[in-house]
Amino acid sequence: MNTRRIAISLLMVTAILSPLILISGCTCKKEPELLVAPKMTLIKKNIIDEDKLKCELEIIHPVLAPDKQSRYQLYVTPNDPAAAAVANRMDGAEPICQVAVQWIWVSEQTLNQTQEKWLMPHEFLVNTPNYPTNPVKGEVVSDCEEQANTLVSVLRADGIPPANVRAVLGKVKFGDEEGGHAWVEVKHNGEWLPLEATSGAYWNDEDGKLIKSNGVPFQLLL
Repeated sequence: MNTRRIAISLLMVTAILSPLILISGCTCKKEPELLVAPKMTLIKKNIIDEDKLKCELEIIHPVLAPDKQSRYQLYVTPNDPAAAAVANRMDGAEPICQVAVQWIWVSEQTLNQTQEKWLMPHEFLVNTPNYPTNPVKGEVVSDCEEQANTLVSVLRADGIPPANVRAVLGKVKFGDEEGGHAWVEVKHNGEWLPLEATSGAYWNDEDGKLIKSNGVPFQLLL
């Protein structure tokens, strides 16, 4: 894949904790930075406390393969047939990002009837459209971590080197609201640029209706 310049126009919010970076093969910390994320994600969704999340993932995956440094890495699956199928249907990173913003954000409580449940990209892409709890039947739905991990998986399947794309977990702040969030970053000219898959449509639990949005216009230039 040719290197592309990524221009993103989104609501800017500030990361207030050092986010946990998932870089294919390693887990590391980085300094607080500006995070691009839609307001609805921050208000409607909080990833649970990091220590609690780690404990839950340890229960689900009690044995960690020698080639993995973190259980988070298990949720980036570029070799999965479903992720590869999305990559094969698209011609490069820009249309992949356009597909990603068509995924619909649905809260954990609505979709999985629990505070936090991580799904593999295959489960997210193939099975969530038919979940009986899916309020938007037939559509690919879940919250920010599934969308971030799946977007990374598809971009990796499309040929972006693992050192140049990563899923990020962090705490973000918008006004008086703060909460956990997951997003994607792609490396370009030595800088990490954010991509926000959850900028498209979302399900409003309070009103019980779909809030439509075309998502952020990702503009990738050769």
